Amino acid sequence: MKKIYRYGIIFFLFSLIFINNVYSLELPQISSNNIVFMNLDDNYIIYSKNPEEKVQIASLTKIMTTIVSIENINDFNEQIIVTEEMLKDIDIDFSIAGFKVGEVITYNDLLYGTMLPSGADATNILAYSISGSVEEFVKLMNKKAEELDMNDSHFSNTMGKTDDNNYSTAYDLSKLLKYCIRNEKFKEVYSSETYISSNLKHEMKGPVKKLHSEELNMDYIIGAKTGYTQSAGLCLASVSKYNDKTYLLVTLGSSKQSWIQHMLDSKTLYEYFFNNYDYKKILSKGDILAKLKTEYDEEYIVKSNEDVIFYIDKNLEKKDLIYKYEGEKILKKGIKKNDKIGIFYIMDNDNILYKKQLYSPQTVRMTFNYFINHNKVFLISILIIILLLISCLNKKRKVVKNKHR
Repeated sequence: MKKIYRYGIIFFLFSLIFINNVYSLELPQISSNNIVFMNLDDNYIIYSKNPEEKVQIASLTKIMTTIVSIENINDFNEQIIVTEEMLKDIDIDFSIAGFKVGEVITYNDLLYGTMLPSGADATNILAYSISGSVEEFVKLMNKKAEELDMNDSHFSNTMGKTDDNNYSTAYDLSKLLKYCIRNEKFKEVYSSETYISSNLKHEMKGPVKKLHSEELNMDYIIGAKTGYTQSAGLCLASVSKYNDKTYLLVTLGSSKQSWIQHMLDSKTLYEYFFNNYDYKKILSKGDILAKLKTEYDEEYIVKSNEDVIFYIDKNLEKKDLIYKYEGEKILKKGIKKNDKIGIFYIMDNDNILYKKQLYSPQTVRMTFNYFINHNKVFLISILIIILLLISCLNKKRKVVKNKHR
């Protein structure tokens, strides 16, 4: 009997675990402190973690350096002679592409040198070649940040050197990367696995090659930039393509459990959402969004004029979502057709999936029935008065007739 009881408890606990796994998917443990994961096709943030915290971003700074350079270069094959001044601020522990004083290279070499081996030397050579100094080039970086509404970002150098005035957020970096990948030149450099310089002296390998390796097998990655400093932790800004959909992922502040922890975090996040999320219809054309009344007791029903399909947890059903209307419940006199009356939301817990402005379907006017129902005493009084007047007139006519006889 005790055995049966024990097995029963074990079976019950196992059942709870099983049910929890099926209906309540939980995000796996990851070490990154700041995350933004976006569906770029829908321009929708699927998941975020501390997205607006200002942090050090290490070599992800070079994404801004690269796009500013691209937008200020007329000829990518133009040659540049490396000077001593261009390399004077490059510390021995910085990542470099390996360019030497006196070497003749092209802007193309510098762009690839910035993004693939994350060369601090390449970033400074770009700054001097384009703006005459790092300080002037940094002004262009901050101007671009302002243009992109990166309101929680500031740049003080081209390479991502640790500095209290060189910082950003996962959210701001997602804005930047979303902008950058629309640029064909940036996309070309960002997505490359390897590059050989124009003078054949430098062979470069980028993060995409590592991500595509057998060790990680992330063949869905179409572009990536890594970064690391002790204060920033391991960082990765990547773009992927899966089932004809494009995704963007920024992870910052990963602990250095291994030198590829930021890549492992990204792999975990990508594959979790690929496996557990899909497009589902959460609203159908003709579904009721709001039931309204006017102060004159008329009833209006506002219906959806579209199907809404959203990228959500495969296990979520319509009944698991929150559908709510916030706005005017009773439409008063003076509201005209197409006046704004409220907003309809679809939510997954506190996460707003869909938001739609609703408008009055009709101009609100007093109805005949309302007038009758709300003025009965007045109307009955008028009727009685009319009947009395008619009665009095009839009596007068009779009196007049009798006089003439």
